[in-house]
Amino acid sequence: MTEADVERAQMGESAYERLRQRAYEFVLRKGGCVSEHDLIAHVFGSVGSLRIWQPLLRQVLGGDERLVMQADGRWTLRHSPIQEQLDFPVDFIAIDVETTGLRPARQRIIEIGAVRYHDGRPVERFSLLINPERHVPQYITKLTGIRDLDLLEAPIFSRIAGQLLAFLGDAVLVGYNVGFDLAFLNLELRRAGWPPLANPTIDVLPLVRQLQPTIGRWGLDDACRAFGLSRETRHRALADAEATAELYLALRAKLWTSMLPSSLSHVNQNGRYGYVTAIEAVGRGRAVLDRSFLAQAPERPGVYIMRDAQGRVLYVGKARNVRRRLSSYYSQPLGYTRKMDGLLESIADIEVIETGSELLALLLESQLIRRYTPPYNTQQRNHERYPYIKVELGNPWPRVYLTRYRDDDGAFYAGPFHSSTAARATVELLHKVFPLRTCPRSFRTLRSYGSPCLALSLGRCLGPCVGRADREHYHTMIQQVIAFLRGENQGVIDRLHQQIAAAVARQDFEQAARLRDLLRSAELLVRAQRTLDAAAARAPTVVITRSVDPGSRAFLLILHGRLWAIVHCSLNDTDEEVAARLQRAYERGCAAKAMPLAQDELDTFWILERWIAAHAGSPAIIQLPASPDWLALVQHGRSLPDAVVAGDGKPATAFDDDEELAAAELEDETPR
Repeated sequence: MTEADVERAQMGESAYERLRQRAYEFVLRKGGCVSEHDLIAHVFGSVGSLRIWQPLLRQVLGGDERLVMQADGRWTLRHSPIQEQLDFPVDFIAIDVETTGLRPARQRIIEIGAVRYHDGRPVERFSLLINPERHVPQYITKLTGIRDLDLLEAPIFSRIAGQLLAFLGDAVLVGYNVGFDLAFLNLELRRAGWPPLANPTIDVLPLVRQLQPTIGRWGLDDACRAFGLSRETRHRALADAEATAELYLALRAKLWTSMLPSSLSHVNQNGRYGYVTAIEAVGRGRAVLDRSFLAQAPERPGVYIMRDAQGRVLYVGKARNVRRRLSSYYSQPLGYTRKMDGLLESIADIEVIETGSELLALLLESQLIRRYTPPYNTQQRNHERYPYIKVELGNPWPRVYLTRYRDDDGAFYAGPFHSSTAARATVELLHKVFPLRTCPRSFRTLRSYGSPCLALSLGRCLGPCVGRADREHYHTMIQQVIAFLRGENQGVIDRLHQQIAAAVARQDFEQAARLRDLLRSAELLVRAQRTLDAAAARAPTVVITRSVDPGSRAFLLILHGRLWAIVHCSLNDTDEEVAARLQRAYERGCAAKAMPLAQDELDTFWILERWIAAHAGSPAIIQLPASPDWLALVQHGRSLPDAVVAGDGKPATAFDDDEELAAAELEDETPR
């Protein structure tokens, strides 16, 4: 071999070594496992035909002892980069908590479950309900079955903190997404004056991700099903702790046989136990999100649309600063969170639409959610399910019930409402106060009469089907129901308070608590209806906000509580042109027949109502007189500073989930 041949061989080997290092760093950054397709795209910068690139990739990496190709075509690290390996113990405590929500600083623990295992077998259990000293949200009750009534006699956390710490001792704690449980426990301990837990911990979630990467969703139920473990009770602390322990032991057996690296916590320089860094890349959004998504993101208000590889819209979000919001996803934990379970792993593309202001971003987000119904948007997605409360006035003996359809049939309709639970509770309350019929009889044929139902014998109906009811008295009650739904009848509330007092007097505390909850839901729903009615009767309003281009404006025309038109005004438009467009939109709106608010308009309605309430007194919100001076209005809007029309410094009116949306609608709050 000539000297030139040797030099060419050395240059080729040097190029191969650079490609090997590039491949190794990519696999390491992706958490130790990537598909061959992705590895080819990263190493060679192109994919094209896999049949062309596969042999070359395998030739390049064939001499690299750090990487190995699995039978399914994925490339993985041959050895863990962690030098310190610790055994998976068979003596440990599995732990789980149930809470009133997801945020430790704002929510509280309502149940603790822990099971001590010795040699892989349960030997002792710790299970307690905890009084959170606050209301348990409805969605938590629906999820766990734990009610406010169940917690009335339960101890507060500070009284059992010492008992819990004695049980835990210095044992290894095993949990599913254990950081969530520890965050709540440590904050509760701090409130009670105790030091935080310093126990070593094992998080089962990343182990599941490592051993079962194809599950797709990473809840405890999904993981148990993947390993063939059956569950009877869900979302209760002790049952979830036991399920986590069984899952951990199954994982332990599989880990020993497959010789995968341990993910047990290791001692850091401070002597505390921290989470192993080998799973950090897998456990955060940065492991699966392309950094190029941030290149197109402006540091201004807008909407972002997340899509999967097939182009399906997964999630629509809005932000005052889109780039900052998208950046936050890179540090989000993957997997087991109620809102983002599996979302980040599925994102193939993110589209950004700049809007100019947060209000326009809110409105566009709502419109896109209705259009695409993304699976990860838990609110505003099913507007057709928003219920009405109907009083069928066309029937000789009117009935009060929930419906999802509004017809032009002469009936009285209250709503629509976001919260089906609150609407259903209100109807139940009305039937407890008024002995109205609940049967679907038409009372237009002879067959509608006779054969009374059980409600008559229980005193819950006046019995119009058997001729016992007085028509005038019955219709008086119906008018009282309508007045109550409009917020005009305090008598219903007074009668319910009397029923609550009577239940307490006979020591029927469960019934008293039920009536109290019904009353609370009904009062909030009535307040929402009052807001609907007040907005429909309000004078036409114009909200001025920023548009996309610097110095541009958007004029939002609101008629009868609904958004009628948005007129954008660029720097090139004259005042007269914009005024003419506004006037034409206003005249069309006034000429149109006034229609009740529809279900698909409800989300937009509440966005505007919250914005107007949060920015009351702003010069960017103008109620129109009978004969508006459109030119003066446009000149006024264009003269306002950007900070004023953007609503800077005011709270946003976004909602994080269905329950917060319903609560904000009913309680007149403004979440972050």
